[in-house]
Amino acid sequence: MTSYDRTLENYCMSDDWANVARILFSTTIMLTYPIECFVVREVLENAIWDGKPPETKSHHIMITVAIVATCFIFSTFTDCLGIVLELNGVLAAVPLAFILPALCYLKLESGRLLEWRKAPAFLLAVFGFAVAIIGTFLAMVRVIDGVTCSHGKEMDYCLAPHIQNKTTSILLSLMNTTTQTTLKP
Repeated sequence: MTSYDRTLENYCMSDDWANVARILFSTTIMLTYPIECFVVREVLENAIWDGKPPETKSHHIMITVAIVATCFIFSTFTDCLGIVLELNGVLAAVPLAFILPALCYLKLESGRLLEWRKAPAFLLAVFGFAVAIIGTFLAMVRVIDGVTCSHGKEMDYCLAPHIQNKTTSILLSLMNTTTQTTLKP
């Protein structure tokens, strides 16, 4: 059994150490986000303005607000970290690991595109595209089926009635055994 994005949800909400871990995890995410924002801003400026963006404070603020607003809008679509990580894997990691290196090799290597010595790179790119397409499709199917998230639902073993029922049933079975033992001659 895997936990995907529910690792901290496996602990009860009343567990103090799990709550400390939740706070530390949230703090880590909040402190990491500005670093990612710098990278996106730099890439956008290089792509749109060829590395020579206007050097005004209003331009800098406008780009930053656009990045943060876009992230906020996308983040409101789901509260599941698992689906975000899954889509990040198939849409970012797979192209970086399989597709882009193979396509760069095919582009930079001299000769025709379909040569035997280029076959491994071509197959690697095809494999990468297949994994990205199938992975995206399966992630969307999981979202549509609602399998991905428990939406903060407390685990059964954390609920007080479940614990009381288990304790009560154990006590009743012990009392029943004791009563049967004492009544027999």
